[in-house]
Amino acid sequence: MLLKKKSYYHSALALLGLLFFSSCLKKPELIHLTGTTMGTRYNVKYYVSNDPRKDEIHKKINQLLVDLNDEMSTYIKSSQISYFNQTDRLGWIEIKPDFFEVTRYALELANQTKGIFDPTIGPLVNLWGFGPNGERKVPNISQIEEARKRVGFQKILLNESRREIKKTVPRVYLDLSSLAKGFGVDKVATFLEEEKIQNFMVEIGGEIKTKGKKAGGLDWKIAIEAPHPSKQGKEYQRVLNLNSLSLATSGSYRNYFIEKGKSYSHTIDVKSGRPVNHRVVSVSVVDKASCMKADALATAIMAMGYEKGLKFAESNKIAAFFVYSEGSQKEIKFVTDESTEFKRLFSNKSTSGL
Repeated sequence: MLLKKKSYYHSALALLGLLFFSSCLKKPELIHLTGTTMGTRYNVKYYVSNDPRKDEIHKKINQLLVDLNDEMSTYIKSSQISYFNQTDRLGWIEIKPDFFEVTRYALELANQTKGIFDPTIGPLVNLWGFGPNGERKVPNISQIEEARKRVGFQKILLNESRREIKKTVPRVYLDLSSLAKGFGVDKVATFLEEEKIQNFMVEIGGEIKTKGKKAGGLDWKIAIEAPHPSKQGKEYQRVLNLNSLSLATSGSYRNYFIEKGKSYSHTIDVKSGRPVNHRVVSVSVVDKASCMKADALATAIMAMGYEKGLKFAESNKIAAFFVYSEGSQKEIKFVTDESTEFKRLFSNKSTSGL
């Protein structure tokens, strides 16, 4: 009789153990955090099991993005970059590590592209009404030439050992908006990794970074939007399996204005001081390591146009996806092309729709 009771007791313990073990192995929960930053929205999705830290993580992400804005937003008058832009001081100014890192890469890319990408383009961006100051209208030639005098990445110097920045002439204006969203994505991704979260997707205003997989080992599927302003978010040019990669897109089909029947893009040609005038409507760049780099490279290649942009992507082994227009205004159609590195990454791994 005692043996039977003991056997029953052990069986009950074993059953409780199995129930506890199975509860520990339950399907990971999808956590979706969202908010506003950098004049747009952010979305963070990740998978965890039995993790009560959702609110704490959300709070820390919000604060991280607030801190970045306080350093690099030209829309915040009290930000560190606004102080640099407003002062005519020509001496060295110590800046925070993130601000320094983003500026350093911006100047490196400016040098690499021979000024086609230029983080001092702000006076021209503002002149055409695409920055925090100015009205969206076509300026006259004298206004363009006056703004161009203040543009030139060589007018900004960095002191690596002391983490300092200086302008060599007054009224130089630094604008890091073409990198800041991508850098913000990288910062949030690094934070999630530090929190031991290994399966996530971070998106800020269309710039994206993923790591790991979705529940059930499924790939993260990220869409490149088709360039139809009246159908935003409804049509897709390409859908990618984006696993542990970053994706950024620069396009002319959203941020523009029309005057006297002509469209003017927010992408400015530094040499002419005017919006670019070529067939490319969007460029998407994928980078293995950095969304900041993908963000800046997409802007640079977009400014170059199709032929120069593709050549630059090929010579630097950049994974770039182009959408450009063909035909007349009445019968316009969109055509795509890919760099060799893009084809290598996504051969047989992407689809043309969801």
